[in-house]
Amino acid sequence: MTAPAPRWDDEFAHPALFYRGAAEYLEGTVAFVRAGLAAGEPVALAVPGPNLRLILTELGTDADRVRLLDMTRAGRNPGRIIPNVLRAFADAHPRGRVRIIGEHPWTGRTLKEYPACAQHEALISIALAGRPVTMLCPYDAERVGPRTLADAEANHPRVIDAGGERPSTGFAPECVDTDGHKLCAPPSGPGFTFDATNQALAGQFACDHALRLGLGGDHSELKLIVGELVARSLVHGTGTGALRIWAQRGYLVCEVRHSGHVNDPLADRPLADPRRPDGRGLLLVNHLSDLVEQHACPQGTTTRVYLKLPNANEPLNEPTPAPPRTRPPAPPAGPTPLPWQTYEALHAAERFGRYLPQDATTDVARPTAASTERRPAEPVLEALTAVEALARVVDRWRARLVRLARTRGAPWTDIGQSLGVSKQAAHERYGRARSRPSKRSGQVGPLPPPVQGT
Repeated sequence: MTAPAPRWDDEFAHPALFYRGAAEYLEGTVAFVRAGLAAGEPVALAVPGPNLRLILTELGTDADRVRLLDMTRAGRNPGRIIPNVLRAFADAHPRGRVRIIGEHPWTGRTLKEYPACAQHEALISIALAGRPVTMLCPYDAERVGPRTLADAEANHPRVIDAGGERPSTGFAPECVDTDGHKLCAPPSGPGFTFDATNQALAGQFACDHALRLGLGGDHSELKLIVGELVARSLVHGTGTGALRIWAQRGYLVCEVRHSGHVNDPLADRPLADPRRPDGRGLLLVNHLSDLVEQHACPQGTTTRVYLKLPNANEPLNEPTPAPPRTRPPAPPAGPTPLPWQTYEALHAAERFGRYLPQDATTDVARPTAASTERRPAEPVLEALTAVEALARVVDRWRARLVRLARTRGAPWTDIGQSLGVSKQAAHERYGRARSRPSKRSGQVGPLPPPVQGT
């Protein structure tokens, strides 16, 4: 696997940023963003949530001109990053150069995820070769180990650190060890040999063993994953394949092997091309999974899909442990939401939409003890928290827009019409918001009757 050495004038540029501490992090990332904005280049910021908020605070109003992505969500599975983040942003701006900050390893990545991150970095140079993209990849040199820094040197032609910018000492993405040889080792767990006559039974086989191994829910996503992998095995193999499933260090592992060889290094992370309907299934597999590994060896091609089991605790790649997973806190109170607060609220709404169809109809209609046991309450509570977070931000934006409309001379009659309420109701809720806020941020409690007029 080789990648052309990028030139800074008309092709893909891919430097790494080795930083130590927040000051160096902000110095490198904020300067990169502002240089792109000054040049009129579209800029995307795809970093973990805490670093996203750190950069946005420093950018101030410039943050409104930047595409914001929390990499802990958008890149939870490294296989999603190239098609859903990098190529999606570059394809959305086909004219001229674009800039992207992509932070792939962070505190909280598990040991199991790191080889996929290193492989992802190597594949970036192939996926974006020849494209007018400048991409900066930050690495915390105080926390990552020497292997991570060595792999970063191999995957990036140039490195930026406290001493300035320099050529990489060992740029050779094809030499990065992604532990693919481990996929060729004999698998463990119960097996199922499939062909065209019994491929429909593969999904049920996987679901039966997933339930035994501790994966809850209705397993509809697992059935989709297995169905896609089995179908591709029959197409690219010799008409037969093997499915195995087991639990390993907090993951449910589903493996499919076939004797065919897939030589395309980007085969397991296809690009979102509507002219390639055959590739949409692998996009779906990466979207539904926490991790996907694929490797070709003399015996054929092996694909492993990892789904996190409940209460999984795996040692982390970083020395500092990640905080425990909790429901997201409500955004800080204030008259005007920051960009990252609005961004968090929109993701809260996305989580709400994901859980509601699964739990609301069935559990409300037949609230039996058995159904409650099959469908835990945690997703519903998380959905409630998501709705509340979104409501708080929407309330603040609504109040801010009402104040802006009033400063521009809009009468209460028109404001009430825009809100779908009467003039009196709009004035009662927002006319004296600054003097009488309610306990809930962004809302106003009962007020005396409004003054007449506009």
